[in-house]
Amino acid sequence: MKLLMAARRFPPDVRSGTETVFENLYARARRAHEVRLVVGWQRDRSLVPPEAVAVPVGGLSRAHTWARMARAVFAEARRWRPDVILSNSIEVPPTGVPTACIVHDLNFGQSHGGLGAAARKRFYALRARRLDAVITVSAASARALTGIGVDPDRIRVVHNGVDTRVFRPDPTVPRDPERVRLAYPSRILPGKGQHLAIDAVARLRRDVKRRVHLDIVGAVADPVYLDQLRVQAHDQPVSFALDVEDIAPWYQRADIVLYPTLMTEGFGFTAVEAMACGRPVIWFDQPAIREATGGIGVAVPRGDVDALRRAIHELVEDPERREALGAEGRAYVERNLDWDRVWEEYDRTLRAIAR
Repeated sequence: MKLLMAARRFPPDVRSGTETVFENLYARARRAHEVRLVVGWQRDRSLVPPEAVAVPVGGLSRAHTWARMARAVFAEARRWRPDVILSNSIEVPPTGVPTACIVHDLNFGQSHGGLGAAARKRFYALRARRLDAVITVSAASARALTGIGVDPDRIRVVHNGVDTRVFRPDPTVPRDPERVRLAYPSRILPGKGQHLAIDAVARLRRDVKRRVHLDIVGAVADPVYLDQLRVQAHDQPVSFALDVEDIAPWYQRADIVLYPTLMTEGFGFTAVEAMACGRPVIWFDQPAIREATGGIGVAVPRGDVDALRRAIHELVEDPERREALGAEGRAYVERNLDWDRVWEEYDRTLRAIAR
């Protein structure tokens, strides 16, 4: 099968959960099919695969980025004549080729809606009418898509995967029985709620706080918010590791992973990557994260900092429960979310669309 894959962002030029998904799909698709990749790049051409049709989009507005990517995809589809197109960007143009687009969520990087979000949802609904399938990453996201008017018959739910060879327990990491390491690996922006993680640690009882340390880890998406976090973290047991090359070791070093995201997530990568590393997770309860994790971990009401503090306190004091939750999470990811298993679902979906 000839498969054309298109995305306006690609690692390591830009890295977040959605880009990581497409990177993993591309790697597995190349093992099974003849694949052509069309990607945008912002920082440097060398940061996307050398074999890709690379489209410079740095400094462009969203509309101009969409238009430039659409022209590149259309031209490549006419020239190369694929059997099917898989896009990570909703603005993929009509080409006459059977086409599927991945929609990860409808939060647009925000914890609240607004006129901009409402307009983009209408745009998604209109674009979806020209697609043969909309692949989304959870039943929760499928319901959200149906809610904005996407035809449910076009929607396919395929959960995201985790590379269990990269995200895995590391028994060589030393553990200090007198010290409990917390970590929150995620993009640093207000909707992800790093300020709530810091607040919960700051509220811990003094004797408990002396035993913990929180690492805020991830790519800086909002520098102003980062400055606010640094002020908030002053004189607290909190460190920052920014724009790290490899995030897996930060999960492996942690004793507890926090995920107090305020966004309406489509999946919840932080939670499942932590589970793959055998780490217990405390997460703000919402349907997509409960679905992605199978309910494993400690769920607390979204936005409730005091409930988050209590959950941290309880796990700090209960190493046996931490160990049990970590083992349960790893087993769940291996059974259900390993990337090779997820790729099989994509492969069946794309073959059906191509036919």
